[in-house]
Amino acid sequence: MAQGPENVLVVVNAESQDSLAVANKYIGLRDIPACNVVYLTGVSNFRGHKHGEESTLSWKFKKEILQPILKAIKDRGLERQIDCIAYSAGFPTRVNFNSPELKRYLEQTGQKYSYSLHNPWASITSFTYFHRNATSKQPDFLKLDANRFANPLRMKVLANPFTAGDARKFDSAMKDVSDRKFLQATEKFTALAKDHREQVSVIYALARCFAHVGENRKSLAMLEHAKRLGFSYRSLLIKDEAFLALHSEPRFIKLVQAMEDLPNGLHPTRSFSSQKYWAKNGWANGNVDQGERYMLSSVLAVTSENRSPLQASLNRLEASVAADGTFPNGNVYFADHKDVRSKCRRGQFQFAAAELKSLSRSVSIDSDIYPIGDDRIIGATLGSPVLNWAKSGSMFLPGAICDNLTSAGGVWIQSSQTPLSEFLDAGAAGASGTVCEPYTFPAKFPTARWHAHYARGATLVESFFQSVAGPFQLLLVGDPLCCPFGKFPEFEIVGLDDGAKTKNDFELQVQTKTDSPKIVDCRVFLDGVFVSEFDPTESIPVQVDAMSDGYHEIRVVAVSEGPVANKRSKTLAFFVDHNECQISFAIEKTRFQRSDIMTGRAAFSRGNRVEIRHNTRTLTTVSGGGTFRIPCARIGTGKVKLRAVAIQTDGTVLHSWPVEIEIQH
Repeated sequence: MAQGPENVLVVVNAESQDSLAVANKYIGLRDIPACNVVYLTGVSNFRGHKHGEESTLSWKFKKEILQPILKAIKDRGLERQIDCIAYSAGFPTRVNFNSPELKRYLEQTGQKYSYSLHNPWASITSFTYFHRNATSKQPDFLKLDANRFANPLRMKVLANPFTAGDARKFDSAMKDVSDRKFLQATEKFTALAKDHREQVSVIYALARCFAHVGENRKSLAMLEHAKRLGFSYRSLLIKDEAFLALHSEPRFIKLVQAMEDLPNGLHPTRSFSSQKYWAKNGWANGNVDQGERYMLSSVLAVTSENRSPLQASLNRLEASVAADGTFPNGNVYFADHKDVRSKCRRGQFQFAAAELKSLSRSVSIDSDIYPIGDDRIIGATLGSPVLNWAKSGSMFLPGAICDNLTSAGGVWIQSSQTPLSEFLDAGAAGASGTVCEPYTFPAKFPTARWHAHYARGATLVESFFQSVAGPFQLLLVGDPLCCPFGKFPEFEIVGLDDGAKTKNDFELQVQTKTDSPKIVDCRVFLDGVFVSEFDPTESIPVQVDAMSDGYHEIRVVAVSEGPVANKRSKTLAFFVDHNECQISFAIEKTRFQRSDIMTGRAAFSRGNRVEIRHNTRTLTTVSGGGTFRIPCARIGTGKVKLRAVAIQTDGTVLHSWPVEIEIQH
């Protein structure tokens, strides 16, 4: 399903004022749960790195950034929900992996080093995306077809997606089909489907077998399941002789009418999960040995005196969030000119344009290096080393995405080429660029279908990573959750008033609004951590007896119907009071300057130790109750919520009501 705030981990450099400011803004705009925020210290002063101010070494990246992130996810019980790492400003944006990752890769593949193929630089976002593979004993993330989520091999949908034993089982079942032993094939595919229920090649093959043995209802059920998974090959389905007997069935007719017609080998727009094992055909298998797992990633902002000003980055994030679900009437521009940077992707434009037009999106394919005088650009695929967007007379709409194929779009020390920040400063919600010389390998850049995935309602980060086969050198900067074309569920939570005080169990219900897309599933989170999922027609029981006293949040996430499965979340706050515990927390005022020292008072009736926390980070500890003093610079500018947390002798904690303050520059 599409990503939501509960699926994003925001990573902050606690020693960078820009990083704190960007994170504070984004956390507030997106309602990121407090447990989904990680503050890091001790990140190397990458601005002094010999390879450039934006660089770090792989061992430093793993030790100082990646390992603390993964530890926080595990320790907080967030493994089942985090799908995306969003780095705030203040981090190195490219990683040198000259050793040992590159050495292992060359040894296992029997290759000799080639600068054009093995340039040892990865972006922070792609190294994060491939981190499981990159740190494994058999890394292959340098391959131009490494990203299975993008189905880079253009495998046909019916191809064998497995390896080893499961591959042999699949081949055996297919041989039974060719020998017309359909009952035997049905048994074998049914067994495979139990382990790989989201693998379309198995589900479709099972549908064919059921049709051959006259089990039409089971065949239709399998075809409907395949469509829910994203099967979008209408012509293939109609021409398949296995289903001739179904052509007059109303369910089959309805299914065909609602299905897109992609070429067999191009994957449809799908949602992402870090828990899935992506097979070589671009769909998910069910076993760890039958696929690769990834982690989406973006950088929220890149700020300095030479790049995007801080305020411009904050304004862009605000505009990106406001763009969600607005369906802007914008134009997608494809630059088709004589430069090799444009020519190498020319063959993608017509198909992507046809896709976009089928979605009622406006498209232009022109020979100018950028659109001229167009004030409604929602997407652009460009290819020029030097672009002055301001001279184009064009404007990006909120939520726009832009990709410019050039050598150094994500290299900030390179002054001779246009950096991706040029497009962000002009108003784009997201842009990408390489962190080293990529040469003209189209697989290293997003295909023109990035815009089509986006137009179907996928988030910015999902659209990006399912559009590029070999992204290891490609940096993505922008709001990962931006989703202008998402069809979001509309609902209310009833059963308890927001802000209520209770000591009794209660039940919640989801009330769908009349103009909402169909809600097919609901997810429940307690204090930011996934608890369970429910049918939207069922009541949601909340057991208070098992909760500690103090402030809590229930977050209900509604999931809409369809392959993209857009989500919307609602949060309900309440205070549990079993034992009439008293925790007091007060701050002298609600508005400060960054140079101020914030003072306040906190105390707990049943303990001596009270921590003042900003999300998960303890700013100071008050012993015995009393006053505290916190430099506002430690918190960073923007609106933030602070809490007092009492640590009881048995290890349980009690959270106070949050207090919102604003820190100005």
